[in-house]
Amino acid sequence: MWVEPPRALNELPNEPGIYQMLDKNRKVLYVGKARNLRKRVSSYFQRQPESLRTQAMVVQIKAIEFNITPSEADALVLEHNLIKQIKPRYNVLLKDSKSYPYILLRDEKFPRLQMYRGDRKIAGEYFGPFPHAGAVHTTIHLMQKAFQLRDCEDSVFHNRSRPCMQYQIGRCSAPCVGMVSQAQYQQQAADARTFLKGQDQALLQDWQETMMQASNDKRFEQAAALRDRIAALRTIFASADQQDLPENADVLAVLKQSHGVMAVVGVRRSGRDLGIHTIRVAQALDADDIEILQSLMIERYRLETPPQDLIIAADESFQAPLKHVLKLLYPKQKINLHFPKRGSRFQWLNEVIRSGSQTLSARSTDNQKPAFEALATMLGLADTPKLLAAVDNAHLGGKQMLSAVVFADQQGPKKDLYRKYKLDDISSTKHSPILEGDDYAAMEQVLTRFFTAITEKRLPQPEILLIDGGKGQLSVAIKVAQTLNIKDIKLLAVAKGDKRKVGEETLWAGWADAPIKLKEGFKPGVHDAALLLIARVRDEAHRFAGSFLQKRRQKSVLKSSLDDITGIGKSKRTALLQHFGGIAGVKKASRKQLQEVSGMSDILAERVFQSLHR
Repeated sequence: MWVEPPRALNELPNEPGIYQMLDKNRKVLYVGKARNLRKRVSSYFQRQPESLRTQAMVVQIKAIEFNITPSEADALVLEHNLIKQIKPRYNVLLKDSKSYPYILLRDEKFPRLQMYRGDRKIAGEYFGPFPHAGAVHTTIHLMQKAFQLRDCEDSVFHNRSRPCMQYQIGRCSAPCVGMVSQAQYQQQAADARTFLKGQDQALLQDWQETMMQASNDKRFEQAAALRDRIAALRTIFASADQQDLPENADVLAVLKQSHGVMAVVGVRRSGRDLGIHTIRVAQALDADDIEILQSLMIERYRLETPPQDLIIAADESFQAPLKHVLKLLYPKQKINLHFPKRGSRFQWLNEVIRSGSQTLSARSTDNQKPAFEALATMLGLADTPKLLAAVDNAHLGGKQMLSAVVFADQQGPKKDLYRKYKLDDISSTKHSPILEGDDYAAMEQVLTRFFTAITEKRLPQPEILLIDGGKGQLSVAIKVAQTLNIKDIKLLAVAKGDKRKVGEETLWAGWADAPIKLKEGFKPGVHDAALLLIARVRDEAHRFAGSFLQKRRQKSVLKSSLDDITGIGKSKRTALLQHFGGIAGVKKASRKQLQEVSGMSDILAERVFQSLHR
């Protein structure tokens, strides 16, 4: 039903339900829920709203639609669904439509370990929820080293005749071809289950005792295998050292900056920190924090059961309205809300807020300072860098070799410092052309020219230079820097992961005595801002190099065999191509046919014929 405000507000019922504010074009401005529809809707018109956002909305309201629901809890669910479906202008919108991922250990003869989203209908045990898919993939990747469980589909598992690559690299025990008995494999699955339930210390102690016994019995291969599994297990959730935090808890925080709003969720399960999940919030710059937190709770816990403890980045005055939402969603479950001001919970809360702030800043091109600070922290640098550069090589099937260098500071890209380098057409005698797609030779040449420009003060010196590539490219860069006596630029090679996703890169640092592979110790969520900054600058170098390559390619396509013939300018070339329908027709033409083209003399026609038929 609908009524016209405020004349017919008395027609609204004193029952729970949802209401929709409509403008003159019958477009929905806002969707809300109410325990008492008449009281809630009337409050908009009985006094001037404090929020400017609400004032702007009320002026536009021309009609109100409402629906009665059996209970306030039903109104809460209906409101949430309508907001996601309609996306009204004045509602807070959380850009997070996916369900949270879990690790699923299937209940099978040979259990499979996999990531899973959606309704938990498959038989097995579910562990989570994890904050994002990256945390699940990282955990499964490390668990495969420790427990050697399969992750292949049944169609592959039942049709193998020999072990796959996963067995060769020690990530699976190959039950598909009988390399391990069912009893042994079930024990591996039981160990994985024990670990996921948070009982890893007992599991580690058992493995250590078995390893020592195998070593004493001179079963050295078995002892070495257990040693490797113990090392792999210790790397998982290495950050779980805060024993005084709740076993299962979430941190909820709202972050606002001039360019956007973000909700941040820190996740802890079975005594382990699983990482941080960030959610972009639209239409919320002038929304109240309580409204955003309530929307966040509905979004996160409508389908996922909340942990027993929630740590909130807010004032204790928020406790009643937030508890009200949780009571509607889970009336029989006791959920403790904490608003810490000191102690380990406060420390964890601040870590989550700091990481989220860096991530939010990294997504803006206006202020990159927090992202630069995060980069310094991740790389263990004493000082925060102020200027980054990145170099990227490009070619077309080994031809048209070129490089590009881009710069970025804490305010964003420095496009006036961008440089392009042709590597296959060197007019100077100092360098030889790179013609066959040799990436190492290309890296050596472009860095020689780049570093020379820095020493000659034609370009500023960045604190960090990102190099597209791995250890090989880094070694070339170190060699060039040493040759030219460049000492104050930190060289960082960025090798993309298999799926080329942010956070899956391998970074090689060249500012120590020898290159150091920076892989262990990276924390998904904690280092997101630094990795986003690296990815942004690296991708900008790739874009700039690709744009340069595309322009050169287009220019080469337009280049004709006629361009190098003396006496053939633009007009005569165009006349020849139009007359014969293209270069193929010109090549087929006889001397006499060439002479028929306007402006072609006998001598010029002979020259063209000879040039095209050498």
